[in-house]
Amino acid sequence: MTTRKLAMAGALGLASLGLIGAGAGATFTDAVASTQQITAGRINVQASTNAAGATTSSDGKAITFGAFGPTNSTFSNGAPKVSVTNTGTVQADAIWLRASDTRGADPASDALAGQMCVAIMSPDGGVNKDVYRGTLANFEAHPVQVAGPLPVGGHDEWTTEFYAGSNGCDSLTNAAEGGTVTPTITVSYQG
Repeated sequence: MTTRKLAMAGALGLASLGLIGAGAGATFTDAVASTQQITAGRINVQASTNAAGATTSSDGKAITFGAFGPTNSTFSNGAPKVSVTNTGTVQADAIWLRASDTRGADPASDALAGQMCVAIMSPDGGVNKDVYRGTLANFEAHPVQVAGPLPVGGHDEWTTEFYAGSNGCDSLTNAAEGGTVTPTITVSYQG
């Protein structure tokens, strides 16, 4: 072997030994951990009513009241009561009330929807208080937030009156004659 080859082999051998020594140290290690299971709760509100002719869906989420009318230009549906119970595992902290409607495809139905009023009342300290009172059209455009809470096992109730010709609501005009409107009040619980 030539001197040059011997020098190269010796240099490579020393480099290899240096690499082996670089990883041959000992380091102490230790670790701790914490674990926690998180389970999301559930709001489960169930609606009921004692109103004659009303039906409640099998899941307790919808109540359908019997048809009302034909009405005169001054009327009230009698303000049937709805009761709600939170059968879930967490409380509801905010409640939203919204209105919507379906109606006949004619000018009379549009006039009826624009002229009729709605009053939502809920007990507060044993006294019924207005949650909303005004036209159905305004309520559809402006949902109302009502502060909760509705705790687990808690109970809420309200009445919904559709009317015209009283409590600051004008009687229906001739334009509403023969109109048909099916309003829906939706109460959303959040938590």
